[in-house]
Amino acid sequence: MVSTIFLVRHGEAESNVGKYFAGWLDVPLTPLGKQQAALLKKRLGKEKIERAFCSDLTRAKDTLAALSLTCSIEYAKELREKNYGKDLEGVRWDSDEQYDKYHLDAYARGPGGENCADVEKRTISYFNKKIFPAKEDTVLVVSHHGPLVLLACHILGMPIKNWRRLRLGNCGLCIIAKEGKTWRVRLWNSLSHYGLQSFSPLLAKEKKK
Repeated sequence: MVSTIFLVRHGEAESNVGKYFAGWLDVPLTPLGKQQAALLKKRLGKEKIERAFCSDLTRAKDTLAALSLTCSIEYAKELREKNYGKDLEGVRWDSDEQYDKYHLDAYARGPGGENCADVEKRTISYFNKKIFPAKEDTVLVVSHHGPLVLLACHILGMPIKNWRRLRLGNCGLCIIAKEGKTWRVRLWNSLSHYGLQSFSPLLAKEKKK
């Protein structure tokens, strides 16, 4: 049964740069997002990952593909980002008020969309059904900011109203491990695989070439 789970948020996507709501909207990685995933590949290449679970959205699937793993992979709708609803998906947030309401407020729900409680419920249900009982010892999960942060809230017993106190950057690496009957957060939002606090210096070097 699984004892170590590597958690990865997808690389930078076009919606991150364009500042628009894109929960279930299928958007690609940016060139920088592809670079991020390539650097993460070097870090995870040292690990014996036996199985991978991944959101079925393109930005997550392309992040996983860049890691060039040879293990079995399961894609799941349950690992998607929060659905912002038909009135918000693809729409730029033009004010701090709009951003705060739908990005920061754990209980706000756009028409036909989800709130953080909904995302936490489906994420934990999928982990309990598919990931925690996996027969492999070490697995990888590639998902999105919302599901992974809310998973951590659940493990830490942290109220979801405080979910934004946990930061998870693009291609940030986290590790949870089981000790006895308890799941513990061993590592959170590590950027050590590329040795930078941001990817800006890397991108600047690329532009000079």
